[in-house]
Amino acid sequence: MPNTSPPVERAGRIDEEVSALLAAKAHRTKVAAIADAAIQLRGDLGDCSNYRAALTEAIAREPPPFDTEYYSDLYHQSATDPRWMATSLLTNSEREGDGSRRLWSLAACAPDNDEQQQLKRHAVDESKHSLMYLAILDLAFPHSVSRSFRRELRQLSPGFSMYKHLFPVAGSPYAKAPTIDDFLQMNIAEIRTTIHHVLQRQALRSHCPEDNVRPLRRIQDRLLSDELAHVGYTAFLIEKLCRNAGHNKVLELFCKRFRDFNRITTEELGGNVFDCSLACCAKRDWCRAKASGASARFYDA
Repeated sequence: MPNTSPPVERAGRIDEEVSALLAAKAHRTKVAAIADAAIQLRGDLGDCSNYRAALTEAIAREPPPFDTEYYSDLYHQSATDPRWMATSLLTNSEREGDGSRRLWSLAACAPDNDEQQQLKRHAVDESKHSLMYLAILDLAFPHSVSRSFRRELRQLSPGFSMYKHLFPVAGSPYAKAPTIDDFLQMNIAEIRTTIHHVLQRQALRSHCPEDNVRPLRRIQDRLLSDELAHVGYTAFLIEKLCRNAGHNKVLELFCKRFRDFNRITTEELGGNVFDCSLACCAKRDWCRAKASGASARFYDA
């Protein structure tokens, strides 16, 4: 019997189910669970058997520290501090805005029309996410920033939409044709972001005023839905490109990039940082940099 529930209602239920599933999953299994959930949500496109096999072997060889009990415990300990939590939301907004600009440049240079449209949609999503994290900041920590600074923070989002014509962002090193390496890095980054989302979802509940819980949850549901969509489309692109690149080449590159993410994650945990820092990205040109240092300004305010 077909599911005739309205799309928004159905999506809300999926988000709740996926969030509960990921929260309940044992550590060391969440990365695979996120990939499986994302693929199932786009099940009409296939099962991504080559991608799944490469991912399974890569995380067995290079176990991600962001899928451990220690990582989760440290996040929740840090998140009890409202100042840390608010600053983390600003960091998320910066990261999404910067990621949007990078994706927009990649999309502008993509020779394949399908890849171009999916990258463009991803860029638009992250442009919106930058503002959504600011909305979460407003809901969870009302009046935490001045009106003038709040208006300035909107500039973290580039304001992209599907109606705008693509163009390479001036000076962007991402003004190039995307490669399978780009999609592997995006896939890992989006999986890690989804883990962060589930941790943040749990932590914010203790800070948010009761009257703001429902609108906060609506934004979180949209974010989770989008993050899973990003894991899913990159998985399917990797699956498609696997056929040309070959399993062993993709596996080795997957392992290398997990190793990179794992090393950076371990380095950053010493400072209770759960997203790549500006200093980290300055050392590694492939890493996702912050946009403008707004989180540091908030912390020093």
